[in-house]
Amino acid sequence: MLQDTTDQRVLDRYRRTVIAPRRSRLRAILESARAAGEIDAGADLEVALTMCTGSWYGRALAGEPVPGDWPRRTAALVWRALGGVPPGP
Repeated sequence: MLQDTTDQRVLDRYRRTVIAPRRSRLRAILESARAAGEIDAGADLEVALTMCTGSWYGRALAGEPVPGDWPRRTAALVWRALGGVPPGP
Protein backbone atom coordinates (compact mmCIF):
# COMPACT_ATOMS: atom_id res chain seq x y z
CA MET A 1 0.00 0.00 0.00
CA LEU A 2 2.93 2.29 0.63
CA GLN A 3 5.23 0.98 -2.07
CA ASP A 4 5.72 4.32 -3.80
CA THR A 5 6.83 6.11 -0.64
CA THR A 6 8.59 3.34 1.28
CA ASP A 7 12.33 2.83 1.16
CA GLN A 8 13.02 -0.18 -1.07
CA ARG A 9 15.12 -1.88 1.62
CA VAL A 10 12.26 -1.65 4.12
CA LEU A 11 9.80 -2.94 1.55
CA ASP A 12 12.08 -5.85 0.63
CA ARG A 13 12.54 -6.79 4.28
CA TYR A 14 8.78 -6.60 4.94
CA ARG A 15 8.08 -8.85 1.97
CA ARG A 16 10.77 -11.31 3.06
CA THR A 17 9.93 -11.45 6.77
CA VAL A 18 6.15 -10.94 6.81
CA ILE A 19 4.51 -11.48 3.44
CA ALA A 20 6.52 -14.45 2.16
CA PRO A 21 6.18 -16.57 5.35
CA ARG A 22 2.42 -15.94 5.54
CA ARG A 23 1.88 -16.81 1.89
CA SER A 24 4.08 -19.88 2.29
CA ARG A 25 2.04 -21.07 5.29
CA LEU A 26 -1.26 -20.50 3.46
CA ARG A 27 0.06 -22.22 0.32
CA ALA A 28 1.12 -25.27 2.39
CA ILE A 29 -2.39 -25.49 3.89
CA LEU A 30 -4.02 -25.28 0.47
CA GLU A 31 -1.59 -27.76 -1.11
CA SER A 32 -2.26 -30.19 1.72
CA ALA A 33 -6.01 -29.78 1.20
CA ARG A 34 -5.60 -30.39 -2.51
CA ALA A 35 -3.49 -33.52 -1.89
CA ALA A 36 -6.16 -34.80 0.52
CA GLY A 37 -8.91 -34.23 -2.04
CA GLU A 38 -10.59 -31.58 0.12
CA ILE A 39 -10.48 -29.02 -2.71
CA ASP A 40 -10.42 -29.37 -6.48
CA ALA A 41 -7.24 -30.72 -8.02
CA GLY A 42 -7.21 -27.82 -10.49
CA ALA A 43 -7.84 -25.15 -7.87
CA ASP A 44 -6.00 -21.88 -8.55
CA LEU A 45 -3.97 -21.58 -5.38
CA GLU A 46 -2.20 -18.38 -6.45
CA VAL A 47 -5.50 -16.50 -6.74
CA ALA A 48 -6.72 -18.06 -3.51
CA LEU A 49 -3.61 -16.84 -1.66
CA THR A 50 -4.19 -13.32 -2.90
CA MET A 51 -7.86 -13.45 -1.94
CA CYS A 52 -6.98 -14.55 1.58
CA THR A 53 -4.86 -11.49 2.27
CA GLY A 54 -6.27 -9.06 -0.28
CA SER A 55 -9.73 -8.96 1.27
CA TRP A 56 -8.28 -7.59 4.51
CA TYR A 57 -6.20 -4.96 2.71
CA GLY A 58 -9.22 -3.98 0.62
CA ARG A 59 -11.28 -3.25 3.72
CA ALA A 60 -8.41 -1.41 5.35
CA LEU A 61 -7.89 0.79 2.28
CA ALA A 62 -11.61 1.54 2.15
CA GLY A 63 -11.42 2.70 5.77
CA GLU A 64 -13.84 0.03 6.91
CA PRO A 65 -13.25 -1.81 10.18
CA VAL A 66 -12.40 -5.48 9.83
CA PRO A 67 -14.97 -7.56 11.73
CA GLY A 68 -13.69 -10.17 14.18
CA ASP A 69 -15.16 -12.97 12.10
CA TRP A 70 -13.51 -11.76 8.88
CA PRO A 71 -10.84 -14.51 8.77
CA ARG A 72 -13.48 -17.25 9.12
CA ARG A 73 -15.75 -15.67 6.51
CA THR A 74 -12.89 -15.17 4.07
CA ALA A 75 -11.64 -18.73 4.57
CA ALA A 76 -15.14 -20.14 3.98
CA LEU A 77 -15.55 -18.15 0.77
CA VAL A 78 -12.11 -19.10 -0.57
CA TRP A 79 -12.64 -22.74 0.42
CA ARG A 80 -15.93 -22.83 -1.50
CA ALA A 81 -14.30 -21.15 -4.51
CA LEU A 82 -11.67 -23.90 -4.53
CA GLY A 83 -14.33 -26.59 -4.61
CA GLY A 84 -14.28 -27.47 -0.94
CA VAL A 85 -17.03 -27.63 1.65
CA PRO A 86 -16.21 -25.39 4.61
CA PRO A 87 -16.85 -26.74 8.11
CA GLY A 88 -19.87 -25.51 10.04
CA PRO A 89 -19.67 -22.57 12.46
